[in-house]
Formats: sequence, C-alpha cells, structure tokens
Amino acid sequence: MIVAIQQPEHLPWIGFFHKMTQCDIFVYLDTVQFKKRYYENRNRIKTKDGIRWLTIPVYVKGKYKQKIKDVQIFDEISWKKKYISLIEHSYKKAPYWNDIVKYILPCLFDSPKLLSELNITMIESIKKYLNIDTICIKASDLDLNNLQGSQLIMETCLKLNADQYISGPSGKNYLDVFIFEEKKIRIKYHNFLHPEYPQMYGKFASHLSIIDLLVNCGTNSRKIIEM
Repeated sequence: MIVAIQQPEHLPWIGFFHKMTQCDIFVYLDTVQFKKRYYENRNRIKTKDGIRWLTIPVYVKGKYKQKIKDVQIFDEISWKKKYISLIEHSYKKAPYWNDIVKYILPCLFDSPKLLSELNITMIESIKKYLNIDTICIKASDLDLNNLQGSQLIMETCLKLNADQYISGPSGKNYLDVFIFEEKKIRIKYHNFLHPEYPQMYGKFASHLSIIDLLVNCGTNSRKIIEM
C-alpha cells in the first residue's frame, strides 16, 4: 500500500496531482497548523500583466495556532467577485476556459465556511476531470490529532497499512528515517520534474496553480502531468 500525505492547498500546482497519481491513498493533512501567506489559501496564476496571486481571504487575527481544518473563510461577498474577475481576466480567452467554468468555479457557489472544505472540493473536482482514481481521505478522520512531525506521518502510514510512503523532497531534512525502517515502511522521495506546456502570455512560467495547465491543455493535462 502506497500512501502520500500533503496539506490541502488552494488550487495546487501540478506536482500535487502527480504525487496523487503515484499512490493508492492520498491523505489531506488538515490537522497541522495553518501557514499564513503560504499555499493553503492562495496560489499563483499567469495573467497578461504577469504573475498574480489568487487568494481566498481567511480569519487569522488572534488565531496563530489554528489548524488548517479550522480556518474560516472571510465572510464577505466582495472577495468572490474579485476572485472570479481575476480568473476571467486571465483565462477567459484560453482554449479550455469552459472546463474551468464547469469544474472549478461552481465550487465557490456552495459558500463553504471552512477553507479546507473549499480546497478539498476544488481538488476533488479537478481530480475527477483528470480521471485520477486514487482514494483520498482527511487526516482529521484518522484520530491522530495530537501527533506531529515524523510520528504523525508514520502513525498515519501504519493506520492505513502502508508499506511505502511518498514524501516531498524536503522530507530529507526532517523525517526520522529510522522509525520508518523499524516499521518496514519504505520512503520514496517525490522528485517531480516540471514539464513545459503551451501557455498564454509569452515565456513559460512554471509552478503555477493547476488551473493554468487546465485552461491551456484541457483533456491533455493528465498526460502532461505524467510526462
């Protein structure tokens, strides 16, 4: 059983989905601390005016230690108008714009209160579009909330009967490999090489939100992710 674990980022980059294709179970790590100004509530897109941040405003004042699963979306209608306007301004003339309208924008209309709910809903919709059949679950459903670091990852793997864990490259800096060896769980590092693909607005830019790939390449996106 191959397991991968990662925070439910907002409209993640394509490497996120490549990792998902490489495992049997993908765990949305929603029980760790929310990182302000990271990728949980925002991501980068390419516009004719350069790279811009697509951001979901959230409540952070006085909530420094809140977990991802508890982060609430700022309750104002205006942010959705700005959010959708930026996407339209950037991609409405892209070849597969209608796919974004069908698979991503409707996720906003359900008005989820929690950031993780919105992120996961969007990820699951994109997963469906890409025909990824990996099982996805939330860490918060595994009752491992009091664990951290290597112990959290290892216990998650044990709970899911994993014999292999796919880690991001940064795992080399913090994972206690010995406790995994003791439990006979092999660690494989996800060294994803970012492919280039047809893209609007001049010189190619990498490590953008998945929507940049989707609007430009549509149903060919899965093949490009796995190149």
